[in-house]
Amino acid sequence: MVTKPEEAMEPVSWRKAAEPADDMDFKGMATAARQSLEYYKKLPQNTVFSFGPDKVTALDQVVTLQNFLLIVENDSLSFDQKIERIKKDFVLYQSVGTNGGGTILLTGYYEPTLSCRVAPDETFRFPLYRKPDDMIEIDLSQFGTGFPKDKLFGRLDGKKVVPYYSREEIDGKKLLANKNFEILWCSYLVDIYVLQVQGSGKVDLGDGNVLSVLYDGQNGRPYTSIGKYLIDTGAMARDTMSMQALREYLRSHPEKLNEVLCRNQSYVFFRLDTGPSRGNIGVPLTPGRSIATDSRLFPKGALGLITSQKPVIENNEIKKWVPFTRFVMNQDTGGAIKGPGRVDLFFGQGADAELTAGNLQHEGKLYFLLRRKQEE
Repeated sequence: MVTKPEEAMEPVSWRKAAEPADDMDFKGMATAARQSLEYYKKLPQNTVFSFGPDKVTALDQVVTLQNFLLIVENDSLSFDQKIERIKKDFVLYQSVGTNGGGTILLTGYYEPTLSCRVAPDETFRFPLYRKPDDMIEIDLSQFGTGFPKDKLFGRLDGKKVVPYYSREEIDGKKLLANKNFEILWCSYLVDIYVLQVQGSGKVDLGDGNVLSVLYDGQNGRPYTSIGKYLIDTGAMARDTMSMQALREYLRSHPEKLNEVLCRNQSYVFFRLDTGPSRGNIGVPLTPGRSIATDSRLFPKGALGLITSQKPVIENNEIKKWVPFTRFVMNQDTGGAIKGPGRVDLFFGQGADAELTAGNLQHEGKLYFLLRRKQEE
């Protein structure tokens, strides 16, 4: 099992890697790259990032992105010339992927839109919680290096630190109710669950106002896939599993709703905002360009390249899947995105985004790029 960034990726030549390309003709790539550039410029220049066995500074990352932008924004270069310049000016690192074979699983996430209200009633009766005041964070790095995690989240029970409340305790036993932690009220519990899985979204307040709800913390409990649980118990077939199919199953089996949802004890808290969704480096996410990876293993904000499959959508249906290669920016992370073999691609808002994100589960490759040193 890969647990250190030094083990997560390794240098690879362009000749051995997939041929670089961009199925979106670089649309939106400059925007995404500039977001990461702003992140790096706010850090001390000597901040260190791990590219597998190699150490890279924030200044190196700034140089990498500035040079990448000089290529992709140069209108005098053809698409093919831009690709050739990138191959010439940048070195490549490949994720070791699942079991060290270089293969990753690519999934997708999007911004769901929920119908919510600022006060509860008979319809809008499920609370959306902010981060509770009684949740504490313990930085284990201050106590040594022999811990499997860097941080713990819990609460005080007398003089003891105990795990924070689970999903069952929060939604089932309602242990956070009436403590002024509610920020909105929603009409369907599954909508809240989907929002927690996606990490952020929009809320329609029914009065013409639409706000962003952004990630504001997690209870520290491990993430468990309820989709896998339903497959393992025979309730759903693996080849038909998707977010849409999961929603329909829960809607048609209300008696199983709490049992199924509480299999995942992880619980996400939110805050309201008027701005766009942001990733774990604090910059707005760019649809089709921002990816989420395990932030313990891969460099935050880095320039990447992915190859996998994407859907062809016609009349709100997926007709087929086709290969694609695309430049991306590593700007987010997620509770289910663990290890060097997982990548989550952000698709933004709308019906196509939901359809794609809910069905995308394809193998592929993940690479990271770095500006080639002049003497190389």
